[in-house]
Amino acid sequence: MLSVRLTRFLPFPSDTCLAALVYEKEKNPMGVSLAGSPIEKALEIAKKDGFEGKIGQVAIVHGTGRDPSRYLFAGLGPEKEATLESMRRALSALVRQADTYRIKNLALRPALLGGLTPSFQAATEGALLGLYRYTTYKSKEEPASHLQTVHLLIKDASEQREAQKGIDRGLVFADATNFARDLINRPPSDTTPEMMCKAAKSVARPPIKIKVLNKAQIGRLGMGGILGVNRGSGKPPYFIHLTYRPKSPVRRNIALCGKGITFDSGGLSLKPARAMETMKSDMSGAALVIAIFKALAKLKPPVEVQGFAALTENMPGENAMKPGDILKALNGKTIEVLNTDAEGRLILSDTLVYAGRQKPDEIIDVATLTGACVVALGTSIAGLMGTDEKLIHRIKEAAKRAGEKVWEMPLEKSYAPLLKSKIADLKNMGPEREAGTILGGLFLKEFVDPARPWAHIDIASTAFSKDDHPLGPAGGTGVMVRTLLHYILSYQ
Repeated sequence: MLSVRLTRFLPFPSDTCLAALVYEKEKNPMGVSLAGSPIEKALEIAKKDGFEGKIGQVAIVHGTGRDPSRYLFAGLGPEKEATLESMRRALSALVRQADTYRIKNLALRPALLGGLTPSFQAATEGALLGLYRYTTYKSKEEPASHLQTVHLLIKDASEQREAQKGIDRGLVFADATNFARDLINRPPSDTTPEMMCKAAKSVARPPIKIKVLNKAQIGRLGMGGILGVNRGSGKPPYFIHLTYRPKSPVRRNIALCGKGITFDSGGLSLKPARAMETMKSDMSGAALVIAIFKALAKLKPPVEVQGFAALTENMPGENAMKPGDILKALNGKTIEVLNTDAEGRLILSDTLVYAGRQKPDEIIDVATLTGACVVALGTSIAGLMGTDEKLIHRIKEAAKRAGEKVWEMPLEKSYAPLLKSKIADLKNMGPEREAGTILGGLFLKEFVDPARPWAHIDIASTAFSKDDHPLGPAGGTGVMVRTLLHYILSYQ
């Protein structure tokens, strides 16, 4: 496993490749005078070979004599446009290239973009996220990464405390994100509702507590949405309730709700075969809630956090929910099911009601909810909507700090009649191809305690990547883990 360590600027660790982050057209990549130094000469060679410092660009130059045997350079893009996300992406590209070159130790000075702590945190996250691999099911054990240690350099002891704080926090954030990725990347036959419960129990160590409801208990409570979706599956549903409570006075009580469809076939409204290929990721919302609790035990924020997830498959078994069926949610509202593939909102209806009954100060749900979100925002931006401007603003600010993109969409009240049913309180979908993401949000709003500020994050477009991306390989992305951790820590 890759290690990230704090190291004094001089002397450089032995047997280490020296790296530098370079702005486009920047002469001094480490913020110090390089005139006449070996690394300046190496950078000039890299530039002659076409290295320009563009974001994500990496170059290697071989040293001579007593100098480091190799130098690595990674681009940050134009200095005026550089952000902490630029550095995460630069570190991600850098460590992957270093591993390809069989480099064991890498040393570099992070760019200071907003202070020591956030800069060292972003560098740590970029390195650990970039080198992530999922090889559990490979028939032959793959060799461990060649890169063993990234040394992040400080100039003197005055920087040590803040820099180390950034590294420590970056380790926790990246570990939680990669934990969520592991859950999402598992095959659906192994990522069952029961296995997800085991994953939740694995993070439930003091001060974290867990309560798990089985199918009989779900039924006695009246969670008709969960039971309806589960009808076609041969595996029973579960409902998890995680709680983190700090020893210090509680500044805020936050409820996090995650969608936990461990595989979505579409039910009787069966998806096309190609559309099912990534449906093991339909539990990404639940995965990130569990991953966040893994981090909370280490971060110990002064806020209470409660996590909720309904876990079930959506399958077309002989007892499967049918188009035209009517379900009764936990709050007594009835739902006419027009399309069994609009199932996430059905299990979230019960989840949101249950969460509201715990009297939190605010509720945030995260779900791979609508294909319409992919159409509207593409594969890099999550949809965001809610009932409270302050809550929405804080989530946007947290997303900026995490380098994850969200875009606010309106909860347009005039669209609400599109969800009205003639034979029940609601339909589970509106007209085909019309405002799908907004209608999904409006449906969920019907099950939120109006006294509680609420936000909904639709990650259907960002939870799973079919191709390698700037912060990791193809597969589960762990998106929104770091955003919500930043959000929780904003109450410190």
